[in-house]
Amino acid sequence: MDLQGKLHEGMRIIGLDDHDYGAIERWDNEFLYLHGQRIPVGMIERLENDRLYLGTAGAQSFTERWGADTSREGEVRVPIVEERLSVGKRQVDLGEIRVHKTIDAVEESRQEPITRDDVQIERVRVNRPVATPETPREEEGWLIIPVMEEVLVIQKQLVVTEELRIRKQSVTEQREIHETLRREQVSVEDTRAPKSHRGESTSEPTTEDPSWQALHEEIRGEAPNR
Repeated sequence: MDLQGKLHEGMRIIGLDDHDYGAIERWDNEFLYLHGQRIPVGMIERLENDRLYLGTAGAQSFTERWGADTSREGEVRVPIVEERLSVGKRQVDLGEIRVHKTIDAVEESRQEPITRDDVQIERVRVNRPVATPETPREEEGWLIIPVMEEVLVIQKQLVVTEELRIRKQSVTEQREIHETLRREQVSVEDTRAPKSHRGESTSEPTTEDPSWQALHEEIRGEAPNR
């Protein structure tokens, strides 16, 4: 039932056999509030003479849920209640987790290719007479340097005896390098141990140890000169 704009404080809620449950205290779009209890708006069957009437199903549900007294003549209804356990949660501090970092130095080797230029020299016999000295030239990637000498003939004549052919070629070889790299190591300390185990240590030397006693005396200047 649409009760929008029709409700006001003090309206009575009526059940079966015109049983008056009381006046509403406040309301919203979903519930009416009566004696601190919520009544769904859907339980209301009709609005008449400024009174809200519960339907049959609504009255029975209201009676079962909140133990409302709907006694008829010759009938007594006794609400049955029970206790229910409510379990909650809370935060408990168990300790803390400590993380420590260490740095290790590790030797590492690696091979990388490198490129260099080598010179290839080829000597070619020519024996070609020339009138004037020849200059170096390039042919198909070769640098040709003429080598000349004079030879005995009826007349002197310049002869190219050989040529030096020089060109570059790429050579790839493996080189090994050494470098020191650092890396981090992590150790974890858990302080959530029982209290009976905290603060115990079996590695701490006692002052009854003769070597430690002698060291203490030497620090205080009591040890004899050696």
